[in-house]
Amino acid sequence: MKLVDKSLTDMQKKFARYYVEAFYGKEYLTNTEVAIKAGYAPDSSYQRAYELLNPRLSPHVVQYIGKLKEDFKIKHNIDPDKHMARLNHLGQIAEQNKNFGVSLRAEELRGKVAGYYIDRQIIKNKGVDDMTEEEIELKLKDIEDQYGYILNTDEGGKNAKRKK
Repeated sequence: MKLVDKSLTDMQKKFARYYVEAFYGKEYLTNTEVAIKAGYAPDSSYQRAYELLNPRLSPHVVQYIGKLKEDFKIKHNIDPDKHMARLNHLGQIAEQNKNFGVSLRAEELRGKVAGYYIDRQIIKNKGVDDMTEEEIELKLKDIEDQYGYILNTDEGGKNAKRKK
């Protein structure tokens, strides 16, 4: 049995649920605090949180957290249009209260959601455009070797190993 198919313990499920609640919720918790809240011992909670969020060590937990995040987005109807409308509303309220800095920030965020602003970063690594075909094949093989246990969740399906 693959590790990704392993069933979760009750504590792992609690950790995942609390993690997603902290990720999207109003109460901020560190990963260590989430582990403690889920029932892990305080003296080892930092290590447990690291292990549970590491796709190499606990791909089944990471996958479950991903499912919970998607469910949360669907349940709370989070989409770009509603996000834009909310930012617009908050920006107008801030402007009415003469909080121009907040209003400008809301407008900037609306622009980012709409794709008008692009964050540019200089990357010093060799890009795919600069690589030879052999280098790309080696890089893809390396990725498959490192993350194959996540990528190969359904044999023959869309996540099956790529053919040579």
